[in-house]
Amino acid sequence: MKKPSLNTADGDTVVVGSVGANLSYDVTEIRAKAGSTLTIKYINRGDLPHNVVIVKQRSDINPVGVAALQASQTEYIPQDEAMQQRIIANTSLSKPGETVYVTFTVPPPGTYPYICTYAGHFTMMQGDLISE
Repeated sequence: MKKPSLNTADGDTVVVGSVGANLSYDVTEIRAKAGSTLTIKYINRGDLPHNVVIVKQRSDINPVGVAALQASQTEYIPQDEAMQQRIIANTSLSKPGETVYVTFTVPPPGTYPYICTYAGHFTMMQGDLISE
């Protein structure tokens, strides 16, 4: 079953979540206008910690995800400059039952993947922010 796509307007808040032991987001496509302000509200109904990290391109998923394995002290967000250059925005780490937010300006038109960088989840826990 295809997960829903959300269309947004400037200043909107998009709700993304996960449930149980599933390593997936319940929304895997967000459409937003380039240059608009977007807030992602991530609700963790899952059994494990998760986050939402928006990267610049598909080729950034693996390097950022692998670097995050060594970044437990910074909530699995790599802090070195090379990795920070690949990240557009990120939530903090959300423990089970917690809700976290990130507000950012939608980048120029294109497709920007979002992933969970907690403990290797990036290989399965993915979605796309489509800037139009």
